[in-house]
Amino acid sequence: MAKSDHGKPARTGWSRAYEEAWEKLYNKKETDMTNKEKAEHYFAEELDSIKNKDIKDFALDVFEKLTPDYFWTVPCSTSGKYHPKVSLGTGGLIRHVKLAVWWGVELVKAMEMEKYHDEMVAALLLHDLIKNGKDLDSRGFPLERGVTGRHGVTLARKLYDVNHNMTDRSWGFIKTGIACHMGIWTTNSDYKPDNDFTRLIHLADYCASRKVDAEMVELNKLEIGDSNGSEPIQE
Repeated sequence: MAKSDHGKPARTGWSRAYEEAWEKLYNKKETDMTNKEKAEHYFAEELDSIKNKDIKDFALDVFEKLTPDYFWTVPCSTSGKYHPKVSLGTGGLIRHVKLAVWWGVELVKAMEMEKYHDEMVAALLLHDLIKNGKDLDSRGFPLERGVTGRHGVTLARKLYDVNHNMTDRSWGFIKTGIACHMGIWTTNSDYKPDNDFTRLIHLADYCASRKVDAEMVELNKLEIGDSNGSEPIQE
């Protein structure tokens, strides 16, 4: 890896947010970082896109106060059945969250909901914070049974323990977006998406969980026209 003038690895092509996070964290071991610092590092671009300071500060405070240790290392799926490869392995949950935010950004454009951008990013950054409940057993599985269908509702209730300066509107959107993100797979029927914002959050999370990588492999095998299936068709 190339070296900068200061001796540390150079980072080219990064956004300003990533550059600032790299400067802050260089030479600092991850084990010495707070949850807030980890969030600022891994989600630098997503946080930088939140223009409302009160919403950004709230998201960071939630990361700091409510993040279990496993969040930063676990795969998104313990079975590997329900998520693409990018969301598996060490750090898979972080990659899933980033992918969910990417889908959210695309969906707010398609649904003409840009005014909800900041609340959308905050809700998706936090939606799987306690995906596996309180902790994991020695095999890496949740200690609690049935946590998958209720973790969004559980986290939404814990948000009341974190102070904020947001408007009631922003607070309500973020809280209900997190609570309802499981959609039809929630185990609490009172928390199914019932408005445009909660449906947006659910769809972004759902799209991020689809195994599109496996489908693309199959599509690239399809022979169309002069293609022999050996190479993807280029536009």
